[in-house]
Amino acid sequence: MKLRIKNESLFEYSSDAVILAIDGSHKGMAGKLARTFEELYPETWTFIESKIIYPVMAGNCVSIAIPVNDRFKVVFLAATLVHLPDMQNVSLKSIALHAYTAAIRSASLSKLMTIRCGLPTGGRRIDPLNAFLIISDILDKTHALTKEMELQLCILEEDVFESVRRFATNLGYKV
Repeated sequence: MKLRIKNESLFEYSSDAVILAIDGSHKGMAGKLARTFEELYPETWTFIESKIIYPVMAGNCVSIAIPVNDRFKVVFLAATLVHLPDMQNVSLKSIALHAYTAAIRSASLSKLMTIRCGLPTGGRRIDPLNAFLIISDILDKTHALTKEMELQLCILEEDVFESVRRFATNLGYKV
């Protein structure tokens, strides 16, 4: 899978799919990017929420095909925003790794070519560089299935973008 790290909004350009984080415990527990999606595309968000069967277990991912949206064909809702007091950072990383990997594998099976996502920070509980390591692990795990696909990692904050871009370059990624 090709990786593109972009200093732009997740919703600035279209792609085949987008990954949004949610707390799958019940309706209305969406992450910041999912709430932004809801503001930009309220009718599409209403459609998406009507298709989800709650609860969505932490670490799982729900795929919703969007019949009418000029930006995305599929929205993946990754249940990564767990609000349990006894969760440790390691558990949050494994939850994000599992949910995002499921989204990428599903996109591959559906022959989607471009996927946009933000850093899987678990509601800011995982720092950006560790969140990028999750993305790196996903790329390694799904490499055989996704050679022709492109993951567009969108980071809006300039300082976080520069930090992650430098870190990715140091790890050997061409960004």
